[in-house]
Amino acid sequence: MGQTTATASRYRVLLAATVGTLAALTGCTSGDDDPAAAATTVPPTQAASAATTTSTSTPTTTSTTTPAATTNTTPSTSTIVTTTTTTPSTSTIVTSTTTEISVPPWADPLTSTHEVRPRSDIEPPPLPADWTTEVIGTSRQGRDIVALVRPIDAARRRVLVIGGIHGNEPVTPPTVRALVESPYDADVEVWLVAESNPDGVAAGTRWNANGVDLNRNFSWGWRASDGGPGPLSEPETQALTTLIERLRPDIVVWVHQPYGYTSSIGDTDRALEQAWADASDEPVRSGVTQHGGGESWTNFVAGAPSMLIEIDSWAATPQIVAAHRAGYEAMLLTLG
Repeated sequence: MGQTTATASRYRVLLAATVGTLAALTGCTSGDDDPAAAATTVPPTQAASAATTTSTSTPTTTSTTTPAATTNTTPSTSTIVTTTTTTPSTSTIVTSTTTEISVPPWADPLTSTHEVRPRSDIEPPPLPADWTTEVIGTSRQGRDIVALVRPIDAARRRVLVIGGIHGNEPVTPPTVRALVESPYDADVEVWLVAESNPDGVAAGTRWNANGVDLNRNFSWGWRASDGGPGPLSEPETQALTTLIERLRPDIVVWVHQPYGYTSSIGDTDRALEQAWADASDEPVRSGVTQHGGGESWTNFVAGAPSMLIEIDSWAATPQIVAAHRAGYEAMLLTLG
């Protein structure tokens, strides 16, 4: 156990140095890479899937995280093995099984944006009779990517809202699902994709099952440092871009957490961000872009109006959902 702990410490130092160097080289000015996140640490993450647990005696009271053997994937990914002290005299060693979601080797498991979080237990509302569902694609592990659809013939407006692109942002899927209960004009068509990264949502991880951050995988400003094997390499981002190009929505809303702001991307009407902000009690943050981000790709590449909503919390509560449903409805009234 002493040798294991020493090895773990060396890995942690190496990992921290690697992440620090990467941050310096690929710093992001906006989007969901908030600068404040870099200084925030949390306890070691939970395993990303089913795990085997063994209790052993140990005098240490520290928690350690060690990279295990690297899997042969592209990009290179690694399993995270976490040792977490539960009492001063006992530690629990958690090892992943073969069903785990891979974590990129450059990802720091101690930062809050990389923490494993379970899906929300907020019950989805019943689907109204005039709504239907459509499978728009499948995930890396073969899960359906499902859209809730209010279909309208000859629609005057078409609205698309996307959540769950980071699987460890648990309030975003119930926020998107709640919008089936919003009032709509008879000629407004609505598409809601609550879990655009269903593998990540199932595992509680930021990444998809290929270890790719999907909101760095779009082709606008794509970077090899954190965007996966190549632009739009993942089935989830391919499904979303195909849907946006097919629908040509009047507005696409991308829902994230936890940084707390609303932003109209590019040349999107600033009145829309202000309406959502006023109704949800979130501030406006203008001029947001995100390299490899879906919200930026939507406006700068697809040419569709796009909004980024960052919910101001890591929590997932009905009150948060209600606040952002109110923001969404205010935005719709402004859209006209």
